[in-house]
Amino acid sequence: MIASVLFFALAALAFAGALTLVFHRHPVVATLGMALATLSVGALYILLHVPFLGLFQVIVYAGAVMVIVLYIIMALGQEERGPAVGMAQTGVTLVAVGAFLFQMWRVLRSTQAGLMPDVERAFGSIQAFGSLLVEKYAVPFEVASLLLLGAMVGAVILSRRQWS
Repeated sequence: MIASVLFFALAALAFAGALTLVFHRHPVVATLGMALATLSVGALYILLHVPFLGLFQVIVYAGAVMVIVLYIIMALGQEERGPAVGMAQTGVTLVAVGAFLFQMWRVLRSTQAGLMPDVERAFGSIQAFGSLLVEKYAVPFEVASLLLLGAMVGAVILSRRQWS
C-alpha cells in the first residue's frame, strides 16, 4: 500500500513537472520543471526495481543534460516570450489533468484486483538490459544515436549563423 501511494505521488510530481515544462513562459522555470519530471521518472524506475535505468535517468538527464540546458538558457539571456496563456491552453491542461487522474484511478483499481503481472527475477538488471539492448534493440539504438548526432550538428550550425 505504501509503495502504491509513493508510486502515485512520484507520478503526480512527474506530471506536474511536465506540465510546468510545457506551459510555463519563463525558460528557467520550465527547465526546472523538466528537472523535476526527470528526477521523478528516475525515482519511479528505482521504485519499480529497475535501479540501473533509474540511476542512469538521474545521472544523465537530470544531471548532465539539465545543467547544460540551464547553462545555455542563462548564457543566452532568454526572457519570457510569447503570448500569455489563453483559455485554450488552460482547457487542454485541465483535460490532460483529468485524463491523468482517470488513468491513475484505473491503475490503482487494477492493482487492487491483482491484475499486475509477475516479472522474472532478472528483470531490470544490468545484464538483462545489456543483452536486450544488443540482441533485440541494436538497430533502433543506433538510429536514435544518429538522429541525436544530426540534431547536435544542426544546433551547432544554427548557433553559428548570424541572424541580423
